[in-house]
Amino acid sequence: MASLTASQTFADNAATQTATINTTSENVTSGASTSQTLTVSYDVTSKSYTITTQGRTQTFAPANLTSTTNGIAIYSITNGTTTDRLTLESASVTGYNSSYPQYSGLGYWQRTFTSGTTDDISVDFFIYGLASTAAEVPTTGQAAYATSVYGLVTLPGSEARFFQGTGRADVDFLDGVFTTSATASETGIQSQSNFGSGVTISGSGTLSSGTNAFSGSITYKGLNSKSTGTLNGEFYGPAAQELGGSFATTGADGSSASGVIWGAQNSTLTPINLTLTNIVVDQVFTAHGAELAVATGGSASASLAAGTVELNPTGTTTVTPAGIAATALTSANATTSSNTNFNAFTVGSGASAVTVDMYRQGKANTELALTYMNFASWQGPASGGGTTTAWQVYGVGTDPGVIAARTGSATYTGVAYGTAWNGASQASVNGTASLSVNFDMGGYSGNFGLKSAATNYGTFNVSGTITAGTANTGSLTGTMAGSGTIAPAFFGPTGQEFGGPFQISIPASSTTIVGAVAAKGG
Repeated sequence: MASLTASQTFADNAATQTATINTTSENVTSGASTSQTLTVSYDVTSKSYTITTQGRTQTFAPANLTSTTNGIAIYSITNGTTTDRLTLESASVTGYNSSYPQYSGLGYWQRTFTSGTTDDISVDFFIYGLASTAAEVPTTGQAAYATSVYGLVTLPGSEARFFQGTGRADVDFLDGVFTTSATASETGIQSQSNFGSGVTISGSGTLSSGTNAFSGSITYKGLNSKSTGTLNGEFYGPAAQELGGSFATTGADGSSASGVIWGAQNSTLTPINLTLTNIVVDQVFTAHGAELAVATGGSASASLAAGTVELNPTGTTTVTPAGIAATALTSANATTSSNTNFNAFTVGSGASAVTVDMYRQGKANTELALTYMNFASWQGPASGGGTTTAWQVYGVGTDPGVIAARTGSATYTGVAYGTAWNGASQASVNGTASLSVNFDMGGYSGNFGLKSAATNYGTFNVSGTITAGTANTGSLTGTMAGSGTIAPAFFGPTGQEFGGPFQISIPASSTTIVGAVAAKGG
């Protein structure tokens, strides 16, 4: 983009914010955001840019250029009561240095129609440039992009506000997922007053297989508004060195926002883990657990408590149930599991031995290939005598804002594993799970079965609620006997996986069961 030598048309996604503004009060009376296609046509002879979208078009020539301050080109055209203003940030316009995006540019076109004390405005935000081909987008590895965000947010009864900030986007090309986050400040469109920083913008989604595109959901948390919506974008450059996307959001408070995210790969950014199948940096995950404590005399108690699981790119794993010392696992501790879908480890020997069984991650598991969540069981001596068994569920959690923005329903299928104690002996239990989530009603339901080699404990019905995108602890009711609780969570960029630890009491047979449910679908 630093030296456009031929005429060219760029077709891109764009987000449009419209608003009606009372110029006396400077407040918005109505506003809306939409996602649209937009074309940028560059004419090399006249060195002009023509912007076309939604039946509107305008050509901006060098004679209309009013400013290039700080590397930003601003064009302005006034025709009667209508003013068109184009802002471009692009190497082709102002010659950015090599640290800025070279294959893409950012722009926004503002049209203002004035009638008395009313301004009707439309602002189109877009990224344009030399898009990567599908073959140029990597299919392995991970990259971090330093990003800028620009846009406009409106809320009836308040002044429309431009927002601007910086952040990052992380892309896992192997698993085809991304996340993005940024902080920004808001400035009044009429008063030019700086309302301050504290704005957060976060999103996540997936890459479109076989293309250069990506899409997902995004949440805008402004200084006086909150809205959610969709993000659509693509990669730019011969090796996907840059990315850009536009987003449009709406809120229950009547607010709406439109904007763009624009960035280039930056090797100084510390990578983050987007999946459990591709651990790129050491990370300690919160592990929601269910613990079974069996005293020396045989009495048992169960509880839900959070521990941690630490994963390292070298393959080392450290499991730390609540209130229990950490257990580090390496290949030297590996043993053979009776279930080929688990990796087994033994640390120590004799009465002090600790055994850990970890569900196999990803495609190595022939039963359920989990990408974003996993579970493990820890069993060892209790500090006061007896034994403790802890089932730990952990993973890359979903942003609650993403879940809160989802509509409709989703189904998840998976497995349930656990440990049962009947007052005299312990047994492994397992079964299948089927769960449903109603995002509109804010609830989840379903069931899972459990049985050991000797006993069928039947099916347990699941019921719970979701508040502000977070699943609350739910109830379990046995169709044969027993009841309990489950503490599920969503995992993955958009909640592709769902599950958590559970505890069950069956008084009639003096049985206590703890375990984990994991399911995928979404």
